Amino acid sequence: IIIMYDIRYRESDNSDSFEFVNGTTDTQHIIDGLIPNTSYTVGVRAYTIVGPGEWIDKTIMTSDIPMVQNFQVTRISDTTARATWDRIESDAVDRYTVFYYSTSEVKRQVDSGSKNFSASVSEGVIDGLDPNLDYIFS
Repeated sequence: IIIMYDIRYRESDNSDSFEFVNGTTDTQHIIDGLIPNTSYTVGVRAYTIVGPGEWIDKTIMTSDIPMVQNFQVTRISDTTARATWDRIESDAVDRYTVFYYSTSEVKRQVDSGSKNFSASVSEGVIDGLDPNLDYIFS
């Protein structure tokens, strides 16, 4: 049984040390701040009760990563929004994830989350939003 994962990444032509995400239980992770048209080496290893497994590395060009186009969000109600996008016709896409977050200095509230949608759809509804907060979606 897998207990957790370590993730590492760096520019492929860089011999400096890797950036690490250690001890995550998530089976997916967003790496942001990547440079366009750049090759990266990304690795993952799993931990079991026996200890860490071997690193599995993959090299990928950021230009090979499919990008969603025409992403838009419209308000349906005080607590619901609809996100739309152009579908990507690629076997590399297994789902779309819409992220949202909000902060309110007045109420000292923070709300954030994400919702996954099937790769076969081009829109989705995000509900359960706080009517007193403004949200940023990506």
